[in-house]
Amino acid sequence: MKGAFYSGKKGLALGFWILCLFLGSHVFDADARQLKVPASYPTIQDAIRDSWQGDTIVVAPGRYSVAFDSLIIPKEWNITIKSEAGAQETVISGRGNSPIIVVGEGSGAVIEGFTLVREGDLKETLKGGAIYCAPGSAPVIKANIIRGNHATFGGGIFCDVQSKPTIVDNVFLTNSAKVAGGAIFTDRARALIARNRFHENSARVGGALASNRDSSQVSNNIFWKNRAVYGGAAACDRAATIFDNDTFAYNSAEKGSAIMVEKGSVRLTNLIVWYNEGVSLVLRGIGPAARPAYCDLQDGVYKGINGNISARPMFVDGEEGDFHLLPSSPCINKGCPDPYYMDKDGSYNDMGAYGGPSPLVDSKIPYKGR
Repeated sequence: MKGAFYSGKKGLALGFWILCLFLGSHVFDADARQLKVPASYPTIQDAIRDSWQGDTIVVAPGRYSVAFDSLIIPKEWNITIKSEAGAQETVISGRGNSPIIVVGEGSGAVIEGFTLVREGDLKETLKGGAIYCAPGSAPVIKANIIRGNHATFGGGIFCDVQSKPTIVDNVFLTNSAKVAGGAIFTDRARALIARNRFHENSARVGGALASNRDSSQVSNNIFWKNRAVYGGAAACDRAATIFDNDTFAYNSAEKGSAIMVEKGSVRLTNLIVWYNEGVSLVLRGIGPAARPAYCDLQDGVYKGINGNISARPMFVDGEEGDFHLLPSSPCINKGCPDPYYMDKDGSYNDMGAYGGPSPLVDSKIPYKGR
């Protein structure tokens, strides 16, 4: 008897190909290979060209130049590109007006353990000095040092429309953007930006981060000594960005030395915002729901409202980049009491980057990326 999924020869053929694709995807996973650079392939791009879905490209320590071009990860290509010995030992340098790495549409590639830097070159790309995430891509970018890159938008990384990158455990150092997003620019994206350090990045708008009409989550990051004209650390335009358990310290700007918001429905929860130059928060055109909650804010404007306090956070050594809290800090156990935000030990959330269920974990990458 002809069933709902049967329609003659065409139906059988279609079913056969669906079965082949299903089995094929599992075969590719089972047969995933390690492609080694430079032992088996002279360049990273050569290894990418020869890769299959699920393959891992392992790059030996050394310096690899991408001159006047980009490493291209093809559309919908899911591979891992990782270093053998970590970011401090494995450098990919770029020149010219192209990003160092381009992640194609729909790709879920993993980029792990590199220093990405532009050297000896004053040219700038339009979007993403180090990495460009194409529309609909969902790469994982982790444990990298992204330093000294520049672009018009997104000196380090540009996240294009409907991209969903996971950007975790990186150091962003001395990147710059001519217009916006010294380290990262998100344009109508849904990025997860967590457990990163942003240090000495700069732009006209959003010294470290600029968000345009997006809904990214920014959690457990440290923003330290970034600068801009508007939004020394971060700037959001008509965005629904969620900031929780971040630390903003020693940033500077003419308006909003920590964060500047222009309309939208941002959420600011469990933040420490101290030692920034001038007025730290400039929040314009927002409703009551977007006001800070359970934050330690030096400005004092929201003190006593929504669980906010205004007391010295008592960092171990904030001027040198150690933002752990001393045992007597007023920020300990003073975050949002909602169980969703509880610390890993089950206690109330500590404010700042080291609090919450997924706190910043110090890696082998030094604070200053040196």
